[in-house]
Amino acid sequence: MVNQKSMDNSVSSSNVERKKRDCSGQNNGFYGKKHTQQTKNLMSQKAKDREAQYKKWKDSQHHISMDEFLSNNPTVEQYIKALVRESIEKYIWKDQIKQRISIPL
Repeated sequence: MVNQKSMDNSVSSSNVERKKRDCSGQNNGFYGKKHTQQTKNLMSQKAKDREAQYKKWKDSQHHISMDEFLSNNPTVEQYIKALVRESIEKYIWKDQIKQRISIPL
């Protein structure tokens, strides 16, 4: 039963590979053709419209400062302070004395 399933999968994947067409070079439907100037202008205008729409969306987003974010999320502020403290202590390790320097934040 298991062998038949794995066999079915291999047959399916080979069928998929067979169904794929080679669309490179002369097999491509657009091979040897060019966009008309009208089409180029239309694509250009659509791209400009998308960019304008994105800028409008981006400008409408409410941005808050880091201070506002941290004041609304005290646990995040504590977490960040703990990470900073841990990183500082890790890099200020005294090799000769073999003890950490504690830095109050």
